[in-house]
Amino acid sequence: MLCVNAFILIHRNEGYKYFPYKTYSEIYVTDSTLYLKDVNFDLDTLQLFFSHKLPSPAYKFIIDDSVTNNLITPADHSLLIPLKDNIHIYKLIPEDDQQLSITLQVDHDKSSFPVTNEFIYCNLPGPGIKVSPYKIWINRKNLFTSEEIKNAEKFLRENTRAFSQNTDSARLMEVCKLIASLRPNPRGIKASEASTLSPFKQLQLAQQQKVNLDCGNYSSMLYFFCSIIGIPNRIVTFSGPAGNWQYGAHYYNEIYLREKQQWVLCDGLINAYVPHDSIRFYNAADVYAMAHLNSFKNKYVYTFDRDSLKELPYDSINYWHWYYNRSNASLRYWHPDSNTKDSKWSYLLDFYSFSRDFDFYSNVNANDWFKIIIKMAAFYLLIIVLVLYLSWEIKKH
Repeated sequence: MLCVNAFILIHRNEGYKYFPYKTYSEIYVTDSTLYLKDVNFDLDTLQLFFSHKLPSPAYKFIIDDSVTNNLITPADHSLLIPLKDNIHIYKLIPEDDQQLSITLQVDHDKSSFPVTNEFIYCNLPGPGIKVSPYKIWINRKNLFTSEEIKNAEKFLRENTRAFSQNTDSARLMEVCKLIASLRPNPRGIKASEASTLSPFKQLQLAQQQKVNLDCGNYSSMLYFFCSIIGIPNRIVTFSGPAGNWQYGAHYYNEIYLREKQQWVLCDGLINAYVPHDSIRFYNAADVYAMAHLNSFKNKYVYTFDRDSLKELPYDSINYWHWYYNRSNASLRYWHPDSNTKDSKWSYLLDFYSFSRDFDFYSNVNANDWFKIIIKMAAFYLLIIVLVLYLSWEIKKH
């Protein structure tokens, strides 16, 4: 048993084969998000079945950027749309404009018999996906003291319009503008020393320009204020599979915009927020893929120049995002109230436990459940053997 466990530990960094990770849908598709449970073609119509009741009472119907006179009315969890022959892009825009628009691309070929229908694209995920609860990313119970919450709420009311905004997007931009105003002082307190303080104390020092802020300080403060205003959010970093080495020590944040139903990336250190294009916003896993595919072109990002919000080409400001995402590191998503300061013991505990303070995502490695089961069985068998041996020795002597 000792030899087996030693072998597993020595080879633990071989592509997470001994360590489970989560898929893209399990990380990014939450239980509050609309996703497709099923689709059904019938003559010249397409019926979409959703995970939740549609939030808008009616949708404006657009075909290939041409507005139609049709107003599509949902029936509880489903939506019925008329199809045109050949390939077309269909857009369903909610009347209140506060919810996510639905975009589809369908090839409805009536020249063949039976009729050929190809469901080419949809901006909603599904069907047949697994989802994760977004509530684990919004719970701030016991994360901060009542005094910290009171001080933060008072500060935000006096210095931002975060509480008066109607959407998560607008509230987030208010917080980002605040974070962007805090810049490092190279002659100030070390970032590592400041990170031992509460996020609100870090904010106070940063306002006084007394700290040399680093990515960890920014991510901590952004996490703190997004939690205070009630937006689901999490800290994301990079990691090797079992912790005895790392790819890069960079931290940034993901925030879940409920009206858009998308996770978005924000980085206070480089003053870059919400990478996007004309179709959608992008998250940490999307940016990881962009770095590998060299596909930052035609993408944009928001930044603040003093109090002014600007939109810049993403590749003009994304050097560190490209730098840290080039490896095959796995992304680590920290759960609320988790300790981001790792130690050898915490790495060992994470490796051999079923409950962790984080989720891992990788688009490179695959779970090898046979090896995962062997790892857990070998570990607990070793514990049982040791306990039995010690009991026998105690009885003997």
